Amino acid sequence: MHNLLKILTALIFSLSLYGETISVMTFNVENLFDNRNDAYKTDETYLEFSKKQTPAHIRNCEKISTKRWRDDCLYIDWTDEVIEHKLNSIATVILSYGNNGPDIIGLQEVENNRILKQLFKKLEGAGYKHYVLLEGSDNRGIDTAFISKYKIIESKLHKIEFSGATKQQIGDTREIHESVFSINNKKITVFNVHFPAPYNPVFMRKAAFSTLEKLASVTKGPVLALGDFNVTQTEDDKEQTFKNANKTWYVSHRDQCSDCNGTSYWFTGKSWSFLDVIMVRKNRNTNFVADGVSIVNHPLQTREDATPIRYDAKNVIGVSDHFPVVGIIELN
Repeated sequence: MHNLLKILTALIFSLSLYGETISVMTFNVENLFDNRNDAYKTDETYLEFSKKQTPAHIRNCEKISTKRWRDDCLYIDWTDEVIEHKLNSIATVILSYGNNGPDIIGLQEVENNRILKQLFKKLEGAGYKHYVLLEGSDNRGIDTAFISKYKIIESKLHKIEFSGATKQQIGDTREIHESVFSINNKKITVFNVHFPAPYNPVFMRKAAFSTLEKLASVTKGPVLALGDFNVTQTEDDKEQTFKNANKTWYVSHRDQCSDCNGTSYWFTGKSWSFLDVIMVRKNRNTNFVADGVSIVNHPLQTREDATPIRYDAKNVIGVSDHFPVVGIIELN
């Protein structure tokens, strides 16, 4: 019932005559890869099993220290049928919001334009007209992307400077993706981020936040930032990361969504975190509408205990280990 009320709120505000409103989603779709082996990227995990039988592939997999990732590299059978199922599942979750999906979708962990186009085609009938992915420098080849009902005017990547990080640590990071959208003759800038993973040092995420802050401060007009910020609840409690961000941004889970558990669940530590966040720059005549933030908990992706079901290629179930977040934004 609560989610229904939020959807109705979205529909009501979308008809507002006194201010332009848009709905935006951030969704880490967890390893949305095709099954081609791209040169210079470590994407060998996402191949058909029949192509994984070479001694070279097995040797490379056995170098992976984390058992689950090593087993995935050796045994996942990433067939065309598995990819099709994952794409359909992602599309189903996206379109479940308001029946036609949000206006702008920011995606994380998308391999390339080839697989992004396949997802776009499954959403096109709901009014989506534009998509963009810029190839970044992440070693695995995972990138950030947008799919939008509004025109994307321009896009660029911004490198994050990590003073003191190792080459290996830097290779496990993504640039900040900036896209500018035209919304009924209004321009809005959206930064799509996928910050360094929690196993990387805290200073790397601080550097990423610092870069984002600098970019937002020199950008004119309405500014949003969304994505996988990779700040665990434990880290946030200690570093006060989002409390500090709240000085210059409205933050989805701090300013709203008080009854939300989180977007990602760590089963080992039995704890929720808001890894996935939407932020609205303050003092830009822009804000979340009242009760305008929600987490999409679709049955395809949600266990009985309310935790997310990561994608399981063997049993062909689940969607992603991150729930999507939606925010309704008013542009005055």
